[in-house]
Amino acid sequence: MASTSASLLDRLRKARADSPDWSKLNDIYLPLIKCWLARISGTREESDDLAQEVLVVLVRELRTFEPRGKGSFRAWLRQITVNKARAFFKTRRNRPIARLGKDEDDLLSQLEDPNSDLVREWDREHDRHVSQKLLELVKGDFEPTTWDAFRRFALDAMPASQVAAELGISENAVLLSKSRVLKRLRREAGDFLT
Repeated sequence: MASTSASLLDRLRKARADSPDWSKLNDIYLPLIKCWLARISGTREESDDLAQEVLVVLVRELRTFEPRGKGSFRAWLRQITVNKARAFFKTRRNRPIARLGKDEDDLLSQLEDPNSDLVREWDREHDRHVSQKLLELVKGDFEPTTWDAFRRFALDAMPASQVAAELGISENAVLLSKSRVLKRLRREAGDFLT
């Protein structure tokens, strides 16, 4: 297993612009940001460009980002996205198709309110998306048997005894597989999911 001493977020704070870690961040977040932006009426055609603008801000400001508790990274990213959407409408207010209407303004206001149902929905979507991407990212760090034991026991909720019997390993090996993969995921995830 490849050892990583710091989370992806911590590594990005110190990384050069051409670091593979920036590609990882792009792979994890670009699809999610584009999906978020596509939900805002009037930004669908511009969602690719706006998503890139969000990532530019993230890259520029990441070194100064300080986590302030659970969900602070995703809240920060959501706020950057909302700010870019508002800026998009402000600079295009003279274009009839890109005006910020009441529905869009309400949606953006909900996304700025940390207690709104929409924010909770977006947070759940963020966590599902990032978790899936991180699972894909770390999968190659493990032997197939270790990964299969983790997947079946931790993700599919199969009993350890059944997984052990199917894979021809001990129940303890199943438990260790789960522990090793989760430890690696926590290390890689860092502040993305906390």
